This record gives sequence, C-alpha cells and structure tokens, in this order.
Amino acid sequence: MNNITLYLIIGITFGVLLGYRKLKASKQEFHNSIKPLNNPSKKPFPSLWRSILRDRVKFYNRLTRDEKTEFERKVHVFLLNVKIQGMNTEVSHEDKILIAAGAVIPVFRFSRWNYANLKEVQLYPDQFQIPDSTRMAHGLVGWGSNEGTVMLSRKSINEGFHDNTDNKNVVIHEFIHVLDKQDGKIDGILGNSMNDIDLMPWLHIINIKMNEIDFGTSTIRDYGAANRAEFLAVVSEFFFENPERLRTEHPGLYNALDSFYSEKN
Repeated sequence: MNNITLYLIIGITFGVLLGYRKLKASKQEFHNSIKPLNNPSKKPFPSLWRSILRDRVKFYNRLTRDEKTEFERKVHVFLLNVKIQGMNTEVSHEDKILIAAGAVIPVFRFSRWNYANLKEVQLYPDQFQIPDSTRMAHGLVGWGSNEGTVMLSRKSINEGFHDNTDNKNVVIHEFIHVLDKQDGKIDGILGNSMNDIDLMPWLHIINIKMNEIDFGTSTIRDYGAANRAEFLAVVSEFFFENPERLRTEHPGLYNALDSFYSEKN
C-alpha cells in the first residue's frame, strides 16, 4: 500500500467519523432543547372539550380509545404551555381546542416532542395583514420580532375543520411549518425526522410531484408547487385529512409521510 492510498483511507475514515459525530451531536442538541412542560392535573379531561373533538376533529375519531386518551392529554399539555391570544376578538373553548388539535395532529405519534420555540398563537377573526407588508394571510409563522408566534384566522380554522374532504386545514398547515422550522429553516425537510438515507428519495418525490402539479396532472392542490416548504405542508394536510385517498392516489408519497410522522422521537 503506497502513502497516497493510506492517506486516502485515513481521510475517508476521519470524514465518516466526523459526520457521525455531527449527526449524533445534532440529535443530542435536539433532545436537550426539549423544554420541561407543564402537565395536566389529575382532573378529568373536560367533557365540553371532548365533545368539540368528537364533533369537529376527524383525526381524533379515527383513533382507538387509548389513543384518544393520549390525544386529549397532549391537547391539554399544549394548552397549558402555549398562550392563545385573541387579536380584537374573544377566544372561545372551541377556538382553543381546534388550535391545539391542529398542533397535536402532526406530532401525535412522536413520543417525545413539544414545540420548544413556540410562545404564542395569535387568533384573528378573519384574514389579517402580514407584518411589514400590505398582503393579507389566513395563517402565518412569525419571524423577526414575531419569532415564536403563529398567527391564525378563526374563519379559516373553522373552514378547515368543517370540510374534511378538501385536504385543507390552516392549523395543520402552519404547524407543519413550525415543525419544519425546528432545525432552523423552513425548507420542506424535517431535519429531526429525516436522516441522510431518507433525504434523497424524499427530494426525488418532491421533484416528481411538484412537476405533476405544474402540468395539471395531480390531485394535490396547486399551492403545493409554490416551493418545497409549501409542498410539505400541503401534502401533510392531505395525509392527515384523507390518508386512504392519499395512499390510493400517491402510494409512494403516502409511505414517505407515514414514515416521517410515525417516527418516535
């Protein structure tokens, strides 16, 4: 073995070890960032809240009895730890439960999770003006001085939970963006759920499916072709609202999303 070959082997080995250490450190940093939570008291889950879930949240109704109990616990934990602030409007019990349910749905299968950087949800009666802009929005993840804030329209929230066949739910959509942002950027890649093995097939699926949307041959709504981040949010709405339809029409995409959202962190 000559010196050049030896140096190459040493270099490759060092690179692999360094990459592994960085990946391990990244995962450790993620787990260390999980803040301690206020947990529900031993009081029963309020019957009014359960009625709202039963009447309005299709995802909840698909769960087993034990899963429903766990879903209720996570809804309660969310409400104890995230402030929901009405912006020129009163916040009702229904508002709170629908927002909490939409936040819990994407991470329900994660055994260790909380929205560590989320401070507040701002509720507006209808669409609202985007900060530092003249444009209007129905949902938004804040940045800059609004970092740690999610802004939502009550009208859009109610529309999302009223029609479970349109594959649109503004609360799920915006909390997918929050989940996406946990690794520092909103880019359509769930850094804490996707490893290097998952990444390349996922990017391949994104490119194929976005092209299908552009060519008008897809059942995924058009907004999914805006960029990778919006694609992830749009197809995730589809996945949680109509899983069987997604599995039939887009089996590869369904399997990828099922793998991501079943990950136990």
